[in-house]
Amino acid sequence: MSAIIQNSGGAVSRRVDPSGFAVAGRHESKNFPDGSSLVRCENIPWTPWAMEGSEFKLLYINRAHGMFTCLIRLKGGLETPDHHHFGEAHAYVLEGDFSYEYGTMYTGDYIVEAGGINHKPTIGPKGATFFVIFYTGLSGVGPNGLPTGDLVDCDWMYRAAAANGAAGHLPPPPVQEIHTR
Repeated sequence: MSAIIQNSGGAVSRRVDPSGFAVAGRHESKNFPDGSSLVRCENIPWTPWAMEGSEFKLLYINRAHGMFTCLIRLKGGLETPDHHHFGEAHAYVLEGDFSYEYGTMYTGDYIVEAGGINHKPTIGPKGATFFVIFYTGLSGVGPNGLPTGDLVDCDWMYRAAAANGAAGHLPPPPVQEIHTR
């Protein structure tokens, strides 16, 4: 049986699960003992992303699978640099639109971008916001068409978010001991 505590307005402010741990309050992100997470996105500040004119909110990381989820917001009219996807990227357009060789994606559209591809989208005049699931990550592309520059992966995203005070809801990377002879 769950215990529910209501404030004077009748809204649930705290509840205790049958297993004995407290669930998250209305404005609290929380990681639970069973491995589940609840993220209050409105409480996470936007962090500058890998390309000028873009920012993100890192929501979740699964380092074992090289996967991370985030909200990405890009300014209007931005022509993104050519970039390489090492693994798939799944994107749902929350607001705005963007165009590239596959056509134009509008609010409410979902696309899976294959791993191992290069492309260069252009963001619509009003900008765009996406929910994205990345596998492995992405990087820039050199003049020879090969990946170059920083690998924007789970750890890159975590370091950037942490530097902006936007990673408190995420577990830090595991500490690795260095052994020398």
